[in-house]
Amino acid sequence: MNITIDLGNYNTIITYDEAGLPASEVLKGAARNMPVGERAILVPSVINLEGGRVAIGKEVTRAGLYGKDSTFRDLRDYILHSTPMGLLVDGRRVSHKEAASIFLNEIVRRMRDQTSRQIDVSLIHPTYEGEDFVNWVKSVSLSEARSVTLVDEDTAVALGYGVNLFKDDTIVFFDFGFSSIRARLVKFNWLGRESYTLPLVKASAMYPVGSADIKQRIIRQLEFQGYSHDEKTGRRHVLHESSFSTEEFIAYAEREDLGALVDNVVERLWEEAEARGIDKSIVKKVCLIGGATRIPSVKAALKRHFGEKLLGDMPETSAGLGGITFLGDRPTDDMIRSGYSMRVRDPVTGQYHFPLVVERFTRFPTKNPTARYIVNTFYDGQYELHLELFKTGKAVEHLGSREIIIDEAGKISFVTSKTEDVQEPVGEPFTIPVSPAGRVGERRILLEFRVDNQKRLTCTAKDLREDKILWDEKPLMILA
Repeated sequence: MNITIDLGNYNTIITYDEAGLPASEVLKGAARNMPVGERAILVPSVINLEGGRVAIGKEVTRAGLYGKDSTFRDLRDYILHSTPMGLLVDGRRVSHKEAASIFLNEIVRRMRDQTSRQIDVSLIHPTYEGEDFVNWVKSVSLSEARSVTLVDEDTAVALGYGVNLFKDDTIVFFDFGFSSIRARLVKFNWLGRESYTLPLVKASAMYPVGSADIKQRIIRQLEFQGYSHDEKTGRRHVLHESSFSTEEFIAYAEREDLGALVDNVVERLWEEAEARGIDKSIVKKVCLIGGATRIPSVKAALKRHFGEKLLGDMPETSAGLGGITFLGDRPTDDMIRSGYSMRVRDPVTGQYHFPLVVERFTRFPTKNPTARYIVNTFYDGQYELHLELFKTGKAVEHLGSREIIIDEAGKISFVTSKTEDVQEPVGEPFTIPVSPAGRVGERRILLEFRVDNQKRLTCTAKDLREDKILWDEKPLMILA
């Protein structure tokens, strides 16, 4: 079972891919009563380790343990920044990073026990200044997970919104959290999960709204209005133990003039981009992160700046959905996910080799041929050639000098493909007629491969002796 864990200071969002598992039943008791999506839940980012037991999320507040010295809060901040000595729990000093590790392990353990499935985890980390988070993950043992995969927040959010990272590779991310407002202009070099690299932050702007600002003002406002720590009905904008209804939160936020803060951050972003020689017209999409981007004044300000480029219908859950997409390695853009080769026989040694006809991560439809090969006839009287296609496990290494290959510029080179890759046949051989019959060692048939807009491998076959087209972009198979 694939799950994404997006660890936040106040809430951790868990997204999963099990269709038959209702969100209201997942991590029941620890999660908030109101799921944030069909397959996404909120667990307050708090953990208590008193008395040798582990209480997480709502279990902590429900049992009255929130104010205890053995309760750990603000886990993400302690991971990203220098931490104090930790807390004394049952006579032992426990660091916040250790508590965060136990928190994540407890989530995975309960998910595994609840579903009787092995759990593969996609763990979201910050794109910007996230090195401490990545280093922390490498240093801890998430033993309850079968596998742990790291993906940066911006890649996950873009995939969650369904952005085609081949076509729309320059994106602004606007992240409104209770510790800061951040805007980032990010450049992607997306080639799929197995060739995943961190995107490059080209410009950024930040406005701090941390413990001395919006967060504390909201808490004081809640206390002034006499809110209890019990969660009320309806959708809630929640810190740890206090809550607003949606209407109350929006009314409060409007009074704070948050739209002006948005203008300030966006203007600073463009100033930095301009200083680096970046024109804002290259931005293709703008992805929103954080529930506070739903506030009308915030949304209106963003709409003024970005118009129809704005993607903001799921600011809380896009990262989780993108993490699931990343784990599943589902096609999210116009590319071929596997390599394909054809089988050729070395006339000298009699061995078979597998030169590529389509490389992995080739975008389609292809403008130019993906490969060109000249195939020899091997004996006098040969009246047909067999074209056999295979799915190739990994990139092919070329060695030797047997086969003749013509590149896109028409240059002829002599190479032989020699590989130890796993080759999986993809169907019956295709038969190419040779008439009149070939001669031994004759350079006879030119093969030219392309991928069309239906993701089909096509082949043009030309009889070089007769100067005749035998196949004209003949569809051979649909590629994966």
